[in-house]
Amino acid sequence: MAPESLVLSSSMSHITTITINRPAHRNCLTKETISQLISAFEIAGRDPSARCIMLRGAGNEAFCAGADLRELIDDPSPDSRRAMFESIARLIETIHRTPLPVVALVHGFALAGGCGLAAACDITVAADDAVFGLPEVGIGLAPMVVMGPLSRTITRKALSHLVLTGERISAAQALDAGLVTAVAPKNTADEEALLACQGLCKQSPQALQAAKAALIDVGERDYFPFLRELADRSALVSLGSDAEEGMRAFTEKRAPSWRA
Repeated sequence: MAPESLVLSSSMSHITTITINRPAHRNCLTKETISQLISAFEIAGRDPSARCIMLRGAGNEAFCAGADLRELIDDPSPDSRRAMFESIARLIETIHRTPLPVVALVHGFALAGGCGLAAACDITVAADDAVFGLPEVGIGLAPMVVMGPLSRTITRKALSHLVLTGERISAAQALDAGLVTAVAPKNTADEEALLACQGLCKQSPQALQAAKAALIDVGERDYFPFLRELADRSALVSLGSDAEEGMRAFTEKRAPSWRA
């Protein structure tokens, strides 16, 4: 892809690295970014030389800080809101359905949709400066779609705490909750994630693909239709007055004023 792309993709030694390339915006997700991510995962999944995918964010501040609120504010129509949340659901489904194992390298902020992406990956390596959280309720939204992958990753109580309080947790706390596979010092996290990818590349490609496909079928087989239902719920919540006020307050750097 061209250097100006919102998503960068490179391959080396059977490992395809997909990078969310919006560091000035904490790698927030626009519909175009999501579309490019889906395409990058689909291309990597069809590459016969690829055996593993690493997902990371550009820059040093964030892995991904969730959806770009300015895009939601600029087009408040129900169809646009639904399209945004459905695209996030499609991205999560694409990560799950990609035949190759996916390793997330998380540094800095992994918030909202970014937390969901970290949960959707098969293995998640976090730098010790990583911060995870679902801050949506604080701005009048609800993290409906990302509850899907998180519910398959962490305990119900841990999920309730993240969803209802909006509090952020450290990499160590995320490890305890089961959201993170390993925590490494910031200056060696890249190496740790690369070692994880190299270890996967040593396994049988056919066995890995079969095992990953089976992991998707473990538990509820209605998972993907439910993701779409959650996308509809997200869109409905985003159309409420609290969401409008919360998002505007966030972008205007002021405290939201909730209606009684």
